[in-house]
Amino acid sequence: MNEIEIIRWIQKIRFPFMDTLMQLLTEIGDQLVFIAIALIIYWFINKKVAFKLVFVFISSAIVNELLKGIFTRNRPYIEDPSLGVGEGTHGYSFPSGHAQNTGVISTVLYKNYGRSNKWLKWVLLSIVIIVPFTRMYLGQHYLTDVIMGLFLGIVLALSVSKLVDLMGDKEHLYGLVMIIPIFAIILTMSFLNQDYEQLKNLFVAAGGLTGFFTGYAIDKKYIQYNFKPSGITIVYRLLVGIIIVGVFYLGLKPVFNLIAEENLYLDYLRYLFVGFGGSALSMYVFKLLKV
Repeated sequence: MNEIEIIRWIQKIRFPFMDTLMQLLTEIGDQLVFIAIALIIYWFINKKVAFKLVFVFISSAIVNELLKGIFTRNRPYIEDPSLGVGEGTHGYSFPSGHAQNTGVISTVLYKNYGRSNKWLKWVLLSIVIIVPFTRMYLGQHYLTDVIMGLFLGIVLALSVSKLVDLMGDKEHLYGLVMIIPIFAIILTMSFLNQDYEQLKNLFVAAGGLTGFFTGYAIDKKYIQYNFKPSGITIVYRLLVGIIIVGVFYLGLKPVFNLIAEENLYLDYLRYLFVGFGGSALSMYVFKLLKV
């Protein structure tokens, strides 16, 4: 059985409710879910674990985009439009970004919290199985796409996490240094003959990394607000944080569209502000408001 036949075999269980359910479940591997998890950990639990998660996730995203640019494999629904369920995903197929994201998030969360929380272990295991399956059900990826994506996510999470541990208490400085080669990579990629959709995720990842790492360093060195809220204060902090990040994430898009639509550098800048807003700016405001 070739890989496209595997997709057809999986889709034998298709019916409207299942289509909707799979489209909802696949979003667990989306970057918005990662942003939410990283911010919750940063604002309420452990800033260094959030730093590690962002470092691993962004590194993984860059590797994923580079590999897609090398292999340029079309998605199953491109080869056979009848296999497409819901809205199609832009970009190439190999390896699966959603599966890789899932591998990264699940591995980092398990290593830091899964061993002491049995329920979390089973939740993460379920996600690792469900998200790759949804990518095949929706006709977005082949079996080898999701297997390789999941494998890369787990391996990168383990290796980059170890690297962050070796940084000791100077992780903020290493993070700032990492901005330089990352910017060099995206600058080089921007001169290659690839369209907007092929490079968008790379620029988004690099922008988020730049903003977050800069904000993390400023927070650790100068803001130094480590108050852990409780009770109703948790709600206040969450609302304030969502407003700050939302202003950049949602507010900058229409503003930048007035300048130019589908511009890689504006995407980079937008997510730079999102990363900075979620780290230094949010903690500074939390400190001012005492939440």
